[in-house]
Amino acid sequence: MSVRTTPRTAAVGASAAVAALIAVAAPAGTAAPADAAPASAAPANASGTSCPSGTLSLSTLRSGCTTSDGTIRLSDGRTFAIPARGVSVVALSVAAPGAAAPPEVVVANTGRAGVAVRVGDAWQGAPTAVRQQQSAASATGSAATTGTKAPASTKCTSTANKQNDYRWSSTVQWYYNGTGSKGTYAQSALQKAANAWTGKISSCGKTVTSTAANTYVRAAAQAPNVTAKGGCSASSGYSVTGWGALPAGTLGVTCVWYDQDGVVKEADQRYSTKYAWSSTASCSGNRFDVQAVATHEWGHLYGLGHVASGTGQVMEAAEGPCALGSRTLGFGDMTGIAAKY
Repeated sequence: MSVRTTPRTAAVGASAAVAALIAVAAPAGTAAPADAAPASAAPANASGTSCPSGTLSLSTLRSGCTTSDGTIRLSDGRTFAIPARGVSVVALSVAAPGAAAPPEVVVANTGRAGVAVRVGDAWQGAPTAVRQQQSAASATGSAATTGTKAPASTKCTSTANKQNDYRWSSTVQWYYNGTGSKGTYAQSALQKAANAWTGKISSCGKTVTSTAANTYVRAAAQAPNVTAKGGCSASSGYSVTGWGALPAGTLGVTCVWYDQDGVVKEADQRYSTKYAWSSTASCSGNRFDVQAVATHEWGHLYGLGHVASGTGQVMEAAEGPCALGSRTLGFGDMTGIAAKY
């Protein structure tokens, strides 16, 4: 997969041509951001029925209409920009203690078969597209979670891990927008979180090797394509991490865009400015540790899903204050990343 090294300008609207909305803090000698390519023309579809423009409901998608732009609004208020034909986007999150993590959402634009949407475990939308997605999930076993039912599992004994149906085929190149940052050393903490899943990983007296890799490119003024409601806006082609408003109880959200082969094209992260955070070596009080929470979100970015609570793994759906133990992977986390990479 070809990965760009400089963010492009963002598009105004879902299918408009380029406007210079991305400002990147580029060091001297760095090439100017490339212009974003205009949206490709929508090919004719088998039924000849195109979806209405604007914001769509799931009931509209059930008609089997096709589209290459527009927005879907869910009953919980989250909105998702419909990805390009042949591309899916998934939203994954981590919750604060006592809060339920929002259901995972996948929006899959299959092209001629229409758009399918999975909320939690239930697929809805265009009937043919839904059948395609269900068949693909069944064939790959992508929804399978292993080792989560052991009643006395712990961080170093549980093998709990969930493999999502996407992965990176090359090094993740990511950018950081520090606007609104709640941690003095947040960028450094995020880098450590990203690296927790790469190379030779030692924890729990065990060692595995992961070929997952990342490179922090530089700072950018472009905001991550994650909405304040925890949905995903239009892809820009660049992986940006930043801060902003999120629903109460949600600490962070990751949006991942991937093609029909499961190859990731972009992944953006947004961390909540609602809570107090810590990014130093120690942590106290009701602050949330940036590195610990980000380690969970980078697990999503690399292709891992949630595991059951009580398994002691970083990929449990909720994270408590000052959970410094989540800076390091559990045995199930290590098993999962080594299997994927």
